[in-house]
Amino acid sequence: MYSMKIPLKRFTDEFYFYSSQLVVFFIVIIFLTSGSLAMGITQSLIIMLLMLVQTLLLASQGHVPVLRFLFSFITPVGYSILMAATSGQNFLESTNMLLWGSAVYIGFFQALSITFSRGILKKLAEAALSLGSAVIFFTFYYYLDTRINLSRALNAGQIEREAYLEALKISSFGAGLKDFVASPQHLFALLGIASFDLMLLASRMRALGLKDRLDSYMAKNPVSPGTAEEAARQRESAPVKLLVTAISSDIVGFSAISETLGSLRSTALLNKYYALWTHVASAQGGRILSINGDSVILLFGLANEQNNPERALWAAYSFMDEMESLKEDLAALALPVDLKISIGLHSGMVTSALLGPPGELKRNVYGDTIAVAARLDSLCRELRQTLLVSHSAFRRLSLESQATLDKMGEVLLRQSTRPVPVYSRK
Repeated sequence: MYSMKIPLKRFTDEFYFYSSQLVVFFIVIIFLTSGSLAMGITQSLIIMLLMLVQTLLLASQGHVPVLRFLFSFITPVGYSILMAATSGQNFLESTNMLLWGSAVYIGFFQALSITFSRGILKKLAEAALSLGSAVIFFTFYYYLDTRINLSRALNAGQIEREAYLEALKISSFGAGLKDFVASPQHLFALLGIASFDLMLLASRMRALGLKDRLDSYMAKNPVSPGTAEEAARQRESAPVKLLVTAISSDIVGFSAISETLGSLRSTALLNKYYALWTHVASAQGGRILSINGDSVILLFGLANEQNNPERALWAAYSFMDEMESLKEDLAALALPVDLKISIGLHSGMVTSALLGPPGELKRNVYGDTIAVAARLDSLCRELRQTLLVSHSAFRRLSLESQATLDKMGEVLLRQSTRPVPVYSRK
């Protein structure tokens, strides 16, 4: 059975998206209540260890709804036990209630989002999760401010110990909320949190929209997009010279990945990969020319030669960006989410003609342009880049698109007598 390793990026995504605000909250609360520096450091290390275990489990098994929900309680449970053992803290104290409440809310809606793979229920769960996370963050911020002020008042002798403990109970939680929100700096923080959360929510909705479109592509078994002009050319017998831009793309190390995954999971991975290329290519007027395992060749300019280097470049950019949005989908299928892709892009002439054995002729292309794109694709591994663009394509780009690329060096390409520059995304 395949045991998925946890990529570093997946672990950091899990930590930053779901745990970072809690780490700060836990540690500050511990230092405020520990009574000594040594005790505070010890308790903080224990909490950080629990958070590490929780994050590792969520990163590796969090695609299972029930486990996503249950693992969300590891740190709150550990915190409650730790504080009860070291300080006799009441369970109804606001810290415990906030941590447990946030764990229930986040764990529930994350599990719900995983359960519904698409549609309106998926989007509602994601919206509730995003907006709820912003409320939870602001609530933590308010509680920390309240607790710090109460601790100062207690140390200054302005309030008694009994009043301090009573103010920390969940029943007294909202007593100072009105004054807190009325403060300009706190109101600014609230508006900042809200605006940032809305941007994240909008980005997430776009990613879900892409996923729905890819699922639709795969369900309908789409063919490469074409136009009336292409259909007309298909009927012509005379070869045609065309200036096109070719993209060659591979999954780095796919042979080793497929051996580990097995045939079923490898097929699912490839179909997701093909569907994404189909989506981004068709949006820019391109088409998939051929597929061989994990190798995909795409052409831009068969139907319309205008701006085909530009359209090919932005299709490549879209593919690189949208790959990030497929990670959760891949994780749900127990597929690797740290895939590395190589992309070679080159502009040049090809010959379009009816090719094939007798009775099976169909319009196809041949020429060095495709071979050069494949060479750039393979050079990505040597130069440790995701995308390499030839100088032939670069010089045909607009100034705005050229500004998105950096020169990586010079290489010797097919039929070139001297090294030529290659470029990669900044």
